[in-house]
Amino acid sequence: MQDLLSFNRMITPVFIHVIYWIGIVAVMLAGFGFVAGGGGILKGLLAMVVGAIVVRVGCEVLIVLFRINDNLAAIRNSKQM
Repeated sequence: MQDLLSFNRMITPVFIHVIYWIGIVAVMLAGFGFVAGGGGILKGLLAMVVGAIVVRVGCEVLIVLFRINDNLAAIRNSKQM
C-alpha cells in the first residue's frame, strides 16, 4: 500500500490493458458498421485491421514508457545499495 501512495508502483499499466480491449471492441464495431452501412466489405476489413494495429501500437508505446520508468527505478535502487 505504501508503494501506491508514494507513487513507487504504477497502476496505470492495468488500465492500459482495459483501454486496449475497449479500443479493439470499438474498432471491430466500427468495421462492422462500415460493412452494414454500405461502405463495403473491403473498407470494413481494412478499418478493422488498421484500427487494431493502431490501438495495439498506441498501447504498446504507453507500456514501454512505464517499463522504462520501472527499469530506471531498478537501476537507481541498485546504485543506492
